[in-house]
Amino acid sequence: MSKIVIVGFDGLQPAQISKSLTPNVHKFSTQGCFFEDHHCVFPSVTRVNIASLMTGMHPGGHGLLGNNFIDTTYDPTRVIPASNIEFDHMKQSKHRILYAETMYEILQKFNMNYMAIGVGTTGNAYIHHLGNEDETFNSGTIHPEFTNPPHLSEEILTRFEKWPIEDVPNNRRFSLAMDIFTEYVLKEKNPEVALIWSSEPDKSQHAYGVGHQISESALKHADKEFGRLLENLGPNFTDENTVMIVSDHGYSTISDVIGLEDVFLSSGFSLGPDRGELLIALNGGSVLISIGESDKTVADNLVSWLMAQPWCGTILTGDRVGPLEGTISLSDIGLEGCRSPDIVFSFSWDSRPNDFNYHGFVGASSGGVNLGMHGSMSPHEMNNVLICKGPKFSENKRVLTPSGNIDVLPTILDNLGIEVPESINGRVLKEAYKNAQNEVVFNRRSLRAEREIEGFSFKQEILLSELDGSMYIDEGSSVLE
Repeated sequence: MSKIVIVGFDGLQPAQISKSLTPNVHKFSTQGCFFEDHHCVFPSVTRVNIASLMTGMHPGGHGLLGNNFIDTTYDPTRVIPASNIEFDHMKQSKHRILYAETMYEILQKFNMNYMAIGVGTTGNAYIHHLGNEDETFNSGTIHPEFTNPPHLSEEILTRFEKWPIEDVPNNRRFSLAMDIFTEYVLKEKNPEVALIWSSEPDKSQHAYGVGHQISESALKHADKEFGRLLENLGPNFTDENTVMIVSDHGYSTISDVIGLEDVFLSSGFSLGPDRGELLIALNGGSVLISIGESDKTVADNLVSWLMAQPWCGTILTGDRVGPLEGTISLSDIGLEGCRSPDIVFSFSWDSRPNDFNYHGFVGASSGGVNLGMHGSMSPHEMNNVLICKGPKFSENKRVLTPSGNIDVLPTILDNLGIEVPESINGRVLKEAYKNAQNEVVFNRRSLRAEREIEGFSFKQEILLSELDGSMYIDEGSSVLE
């Protein structure tokens, strides 16, 4: 049985793959299949996209719509951070964390194992293994602050040094994670699918900006550790096994920071869980809003007000309050589901270069001007990385057809000889296989909406790509004329 090794770089964008900055990733990309038109899901934040990588589903289907999200069936009084502590509480109260099967759960049915190790957020790590404590399988997730199953922590502490303190850049933690990954996960546990996740360049880009010398040094270190992994695997590993490089989202530079709670309050809206009040889940370049009892009058007033704000981009509404004039439905882009908020909006963006010549600026609800951010529907954030090399994949190929994070799971299952469930939103990326047909036809279309407000016309458009029943968001933008 062949193995699959996945290496994740949080926040890596295609523009950062070069001979000088990431020589090991760059060389690997020239040897395998580089997916030129790869997409994350919206909102373009980590935990949403990890859930889509693990389930092959759009956020509406798996139910995790933000790093901070709202679940009125679990706790209608507050915004919930997607962390291991919150997920533990949800599990203890018998509340679903995800509403779709994960890779770990699917592989377990076939007596196969999946093990992940990551040094990013605890919520990211938790999603890889949702707490099943069955110790008969060599499956689980490892993080400096916890493991699932819990017994893995003791095994690691007896074999390896104590986890270093988290830092920016997070180099020391990732180096230890790579030691554990190569010596313990791959050699001892030997799962069919194994993943290691770097918190860089994301952590440094949030702290210093995209292209800053500290961010670049952090990415160079992560690339060096990837090179060490390849040396450990050996030059012939991909003759029979597969290595995938993934990222969760792209990146932008912050143009403006909007203190939304103060802005909403000063504009006459009320915050809270009661009827007509707003619960606001901030996700960097996007915002999820639930309105108490899904009050349609308040929803329409809020939408009209948002459309007049220069920092507001695309605006989407859920089934409980929509359709509302000028908005686009959450269901049109895969966000409608049992945990969907009433309104979701992206901050506006543009394609200017920053001081380090990385393109893309965006408004944000947190951070600082000229620092890094993601979460919006900007193409600079929706375009991320996928590179594959293995016995099924073509060599030295640039794949031009659209693909997305939702396609990673079905492609992994296909490489393992497992039938892909029909319920999955993603598809098998067969156009990258050695026996692929030469021409693949895909479709591009747009969703449009407009509304007259205060003598102006608010117009928005979301561009989509579609192939074999799978849908990908290219970008979304708005204009007030």
